[in-house]
Amino acid sequence: MRTWIALFIFLGLMLPVPAEDNSSSGGKTTKNAKILLSPIKPMKTMEFKPVTAVQIRKPLAIKLERLRPILPSPTLPKPKGPDPSAILDLSDVIDDPSLLEDLAMVCGWDSHLILQDTAAPHVFYYIPREFLLKRDPDGYRFNVQYNTRAEPGQPSVMLTAELEAPHRSGDVNLLKSIMRQALGLKATDPLDIKALPGLGATADLQSLATGLALTADRIHLTVPAYLKQVFRMTLSLTQDETEEVLAQVSRDGLVGSLNVKVMDTVIPIPIRIQYQEFSGPRLKGFDEWSEGKSIASLENITDFPLNIDSINAYRLQEGNLERVSKKLKPMDMEPGKTKPLSLPTSEKLLGDHLMVTWMGLTLDGNCENCIKKIDLKARKGVGLAPGSKIHLEAIPAIFEEFGLYKLIVHVQSPYFTANGTEVQEQETTLSSDKNQNEDLQIFVPSNKGNEPLLYKYRLEVVTETGETRMEPDWTEARKLTQFFGSNQVSALFPDTQSPVMTPDPSESPDSEGSKDTTEPKDTTTAPEENQGE
Repeated sequence: MRTWIALFIFLGLMLPVPAEDNSSSGGKTTKNAKILLSPIKPMKTMEFKPVTAVQIRKPLAIKLERLRPILPSPTLPKPKGPDPSAILDLSDVIDDPSLLEDLAMVCGWDSHLILQDTAAPHVFYYIPREFLLKRDPDGYRFNVQYNTRAEPGQPSVMLTAELEAPHRSGDVNLLKSIMRQALGLKATDPLDIKALPGLGATADLQSLATGLALTADRIHLTVPAYLKQVFRMTLSLTQDETEEVLAQVSRDGLVGSLNVKVMDTVIPIPIRIQYQEFSGPRLKGFDEWSEGKSIASLENITDFPLNIDSINAYRLQEGNLERVSKKLKPMDMEPGKTKPLSLPTSEKLLGDHLMVTWMGLTLDGNCENCIKKIDLKARKGVGLAPGSKIHLEAIPAIFEEFGLYKLIVHVQSPYFTANGTEVQEQETTLSSDKNQNEDLQIFVPSNKGNEPLLYKYRLEVVTETGETRMEPDWTEARKLTQFFGSNQVSALFPDTQSPVMTPDPSESPDSEGSKDTTEPKDTTTAPEENQGE
């Protein structure tokens, strides 16, 4: 008997125990918990055959348990919004990790998070894989606006960035084709793919390399109804913080997440604001070629040098998805330059039923001069990094020497505001107790030469007796620092060298217009009395 008991115990220890499903997709949908997405990795250099078949299989039954079946129906239910617990992960249907990563980097959607609708099983929602700085042929949708009226140390700069998922034409239809094969749907079965709604989303930004952290009240969002559209993010910064942020954008990028709430789950979508990584066209003429037109040249419309080495596409061939790649002779292109490139039509080169096409290229993001030019455009022509303080200082001795109560400096300049054109006037006051001042700032465009005229000033003094005197003419200034001493102030007292040491002119008997106000002594004598009378 003991032998049988020991045998049963031994067999029990040896039998495999079913492991709990801790897959990444299963763990992402916990109620009241954030879905954590893996950081976006830079695109790897992957080698593919000229034609690579994309093998798509039906997910395992355990994976399909989260999804409701799509059944033909004469009346389709109306969608009510995404269900964060009903997820389709393309890694469950595509075995080749290289192809899966290639799809994830070529298309604008996240291949691991596709949500089914709560009420309409035929409706699915894709999630953008990340949001990048938008760029069009006119440049980046990114600018810095300075407000010179803010108090020192308080947010005085508005940095605005327009962000967009890096979609390519046709990538949503490509996702639809993959899902139709993965779910075993017929061509007549209903299937609708929508972008994830974005209303109510918030944003977080990671701390900069310098340690600067921006709180939520400094980040303002204008989020669209659906996340395929462009949205705007504005940061309220001090001028010192602005320099830190711009330096980060030009190097590793300002990163964070757009937090989208879906029922009780928050889905963070990566944000990257960086000049080298952007959403928008790179080559002028390529989109026309993708649409079936022949071309004779391409133009680099980015701000960086780039290298072209291939043309690629995903296509449907007899209902099966394929990746097609055509090698080109490597060609370098400088920013804004055009190079001849004679190509047959896209259909002749890559075949028909093309879904997504793209040019294999590499940007030289280490071009320092390119980054400086972008940074200058972002500042909207504001130079002197970015606002320069005017230092006004009075030599302390002049207040006693000339009997001054205060010295008022009137300043005229068109540069008191960024991109200013109209001359404005401001003033500041110096006294014996506060003989220095840096309250005035100017924003001078960098295209004004080496020593531009920055401002004009003239002095006004108030003496201890309450008398005021002002210079009749303005003095031109080409330096940010001005010192005021006897040489400048004495011009306001042309009648004397030192008002304190010289008697008041009105008291001088030799001064013009002076009068002797002393009453003369009465020298007349009374007439003698007539003694005889």
